[in-house]
This record gives sequence, structure tokens and C-alpha cells, in this order.
Amino acid sequence: MQYFYDKQMRRYIQQFIRLFSGFSVEMGTNQDGTKIYQTVPVRYGDVSRMAAHIVKDNSENVVNATPFISCYVSDMSIAPERRTHAQHSDKVQVYEKKYDNDTNAYLDELGDSYQITRYQPVPYNLTMQVDIWTSNTEQKLQMLEQILVLFNPSLNIHTTNNPFDWTSLSYVELTNMTWSVRSVPSGVDEIIDVSTLQFELPIFISPPVKVQKQTLIHTILNNINQVDDVNLDSFKAGESFTSQFQNYKIITLENYKLRYENGYATLLNEQGGNTDTDGATLNWSKVLPAYGELRDGISQLRLRQSTDPTDSSQDVIGIVSYDAANPQRLQVALDAGTQPANTQGTVDAIINPENAFPGDGTLPAAVSGQRYLILGQTSVAGVWGLSADSNDIITYNGTDWTIAFDASATSNVHFVTNTATGDQYEWTGSQWQNSFEGVYKEGFWRVYL
Repeated sequence: MQYFYDKQMRRYIQQFIRLFSGFSVEMGTNQDGTKIYQTVPVRYGDVSRMAAHIVKDNSENVVNATPFISCYVSDMSIAPERRTHAQHSDKVQVYEKKYDNDTNAYLDELGDSYQITRYQPVPYNLTMQVDIWTSNTEQKLQMLEQILVLFNPSLNIHTTNNPFDWTSLSYVELTNMTWSVRSVPSGVDEIIDVSTLQFELPIFISPPVKVQKQTLIHTILNNINQVDDVNLDSFKAGESFTSQFQNYKIITLENYKLRYENGYATLLNEQGGNTDTDGATLNWSKVLPAYGELRDGISQLRLRQSTDPTDSSQDVIGIVSYDAANPQRLQVALDAGTQPANTQGTVDAIINPENAFPGDGTLPAAVSGQRYLILGQTSVAGVWGLSADSNDIITYNGTDWTIAFDASATSNVHFVTNTATGDQYEWTGSQWQNSFEGVYKEGFWRVYL
């Protein structure tokens, strides 16, 4: 095993010691009556070291001044109740800003990408001892009153500002107290009293993480031999180059098709079925990891509306996440701003005018501005009072029903949204269909992980 040392236990001890820094005691008054306060120093050292230092007179002729606080580790034990799967790991994607070495400044561009693999830490319980050294009872009472009120029953500590450290938070809990340790040697001339507080810290010791630099392949290009040497060198260096390629090869998840319906995306094989080559049902959570990690609420699905698979200008974009109830589907939250703009506004509903009419109990009474897309014919002699054909859009002007969109008179593409369902429909020249729902062939959809 390679050597590593991240000073993890040292940071826990340092943060613990910082909890006891900054306390003061009143030491009397000066000549004008102003109270004198002394900041109490805090040190790392156990009782045996401090006692030995007090009683020995090697090169020092006086004992240490009081008051002061000493902190030290009294015990450390494994915490099996907090132990989880030892082989568990977690992957985090990190993106850097691009750095300009010439200007020594970060740019508003994406730089290098890294994958951090974090491994399961090992839990321990750390027992810390705090000795409060005072020369009289009043000093002791002042110190204890300031300290004890803080632990009711615990304080949180933050050992690092690293956002990728999942063990940075812990807490300190007061578990026991000894009013006085009379066994501490204090000599014959000096009377030093020691109060002892015991604290418990649940900590984690983490193994080193694995950091991998990611290489993203944005486009796969064929016929690279058709590029001259100058442009090829520019392409390799990431600089602008003159495109000389004649065709592109587009590969999407082993040439799977995709069906998008009612806010869900389902994988299909080349024949349009939902099984893989082994006969197993296609499962997003098994297919995607080979290409990267899908991040719920961040990764995107892009549905290509153009007839040119390289044209992304008309893409409908949605944010995806795994469907916990059905691993065959991805939940898709579409960005309404990427959907095609309505050319025929909205309709209140899609109806069969032969079976439904205003005020019949299925439709509300006629009100000016109402619009319906009809799936049947109407006649002047009927309840609608106009002659309209299937696929027309009719509207009420306050007095009469009129035709707002004559399907038989236009072959141009039009869009309209059904406000009753939120679905957008496209007029193809011969029929209305959902504008972006349906089956997408390979090359006409993308998952951006």
C-alpha cells in the first residue's frame, strides 16, 4: 500500500482544541478599579505530561502559571454501529473553469473535467479529555460556568471546507465530568486544582480518493484522411480549422431507438421492441453506466426535430432522472422554451362535435373566445350552426361559431396547444399529431450526461 497522510485525526483534535480557546477569567482590579481579565491559554498535553512538568525542576525554577486548559486523547475505539458497506464508493463529477496562463485569469469557458471516486470511510469514536487547571475555586467556577453552558448537550464542528469531503461534519458531546483530580502532584507550596471534562467525538477516517481526468468525445468524424496536414494539426490542438469532411457517423447508445410519451422516455431496440440481444427487458440503469453517469435533475434528453441529424437548432430539451417505479423509463421534465412556437394559439379541448356541444354537460356553455379542435364534421343545420370538417379549429365570437383554422386549405406546418392536457400538436398537412411525442430513430435523440 502506498504511503498517505492527510492529517485527518490532527484536524479533529485541532478543531476540538479551538472550542476551548478565547475563554477569560477575572483576575482582580487595577488601581482605578477597572477589572482585569486574563485570557486562558489552551494546550495539547495529557495529565501525566503536565504533572511531570510541574513537579520537575530540571531547567525551570517555577511552575506553570494558572489558569490554563490542557486537551488530550484519552481513548479511541471502533464504532461498528456506524459502519456501512465496506466496498461502497461514490463518484462525483468536477468541472474546472478554463485558465489562461498568459493572463493568469480564469475564463468563462469549461476547462478540464475530473471524476472523483470516494471510498467508504471507517467510523471511530474519539474520547477527548479536557483538564482545567486553576489556582483557586473562583477561577474554576468562572471557567466551568462559561464552558458548561455551551454543551447542551453537544456542539458541531467542521473539520474542512472541501465540498467533496463527506466526513467534514461531526459533533462534540460532553459525557462526564470530574470536579477535582486530587491525585495530581501539586507540590507543597503551590495549590493547583484540576477539573476534568470528558467528551465524545464520532469521527471517520477516510482512505484516499481516486481522481481521474475525463476526456469528452463531442463528435466522431469519418474520413479523417481527407483533412490536410495544416488543418489536422489545428484540430488536434483544439484550434479552429477548416472542415473538409464529407460525412459524419452518428452513434447513439448502440443504435437504440427511443419512444417519448407523456413525460417518459423508453429505450427500444433496432426493431422497435423493448428487449436486448439476450432477450432481457431494456433497462436504462444497465445501459447508461457504460457511457457515463446519469445525474438526476441535471442530465439532459434532446429530441431532434430537424430532418437533418446534425442540426440541433430545433431540439426539444428536457431534464431527466431515473424512474424509481419503472427502470425501463426515464422521467423527463421538458423545457417549454425549447418547444416549437404555436402558430394557431391554443384550444380549450379536442372534441368530436357529433357527440359533444356547448352546454350539454360535457362542454361548458358557449362563451366568446372558446376554441375547439374538432375530430368530426358539423353542419349549418346542426347545434353548431356552421359547416366545418374534421381537423378544423372552430371559435365562438360571442354570437356565432366560425372556422379559425381550415385544415383543407393549408398544407403548411402549424402548431397548437391543447390547454386541457398541456399537449402541443403539429399539423403535418394531412393530420394533427403530437408535436414531439413518438418514436425517435437512432441519431435523432441524445442523452447529455
